[in-house]
Amino acid sequence: MALPPVVIFDPVKHDYLTPAFAFIHEDCIETDSTLATFHPPFQHVDTKTPDIRVLKYWKNNVARVTEGTKIIFMQMVVSASGQEELAGYVALGSQATETGPFRGSVEKLLVSPRYRRMGIAKRLMSKLEEVALLRGTTLLTLDTEAGSPAAGVYPRLGYTRLGLIPRYGLSPKDGRLVDEVFFYKDLRST
Repeated sequence: MALPPVVIFDPVKHDYLTPAFAFIHEDCIETDSTLATFHPPFQHVDTKTPDIRVLKYWKNNVARVTEGTKIIFMQMVVSASGQEELAGYVALGSQATETGPFRGSVEKLLVSPRYRRMGIAKRLMSKLEEVALLRGTTLLTLDTEAGSPAAGVYPRLGYTRLGLIPRYGLSPKDGRLVDEVFFYKDLRST
């Protein structure tokens, strides 16, 4: 399947996708036990409405895009039924400091389990880094659960492991404390 180019989320044109962001977020937590802000079970009033907690989180992210402190990158696909749908996304958060205006955070790289193993994560990160460089955001940081599939992806994308914080978060799978690993990439040296 040929993928269309990665698109930057526009709050005016793409607001209708906000529930899709929330559903992918929920799906990644339920499928992989991803340590990603929320714990299941997720409550849905109907099949078209995500859990109110997750939807509110994504509406807040849209507000950050509107104010210019976040950029969200989206990979759209054409589904088997011929409908365009969101397959994955990642966000670039900017630092609001005078001493580090060149720093940015990679946030919520999530790909729908239905569209994995298609190179979407790599495409999203490549576009994020391209835009970051154009904006002068040259030092990127991120974190993910130690031992997770994502922890193996970032080194392949050129990110350097910085360290690990033990017992960092509560696993959505069983509530046990899990470790978090931190990475960085200096785009000035690539």
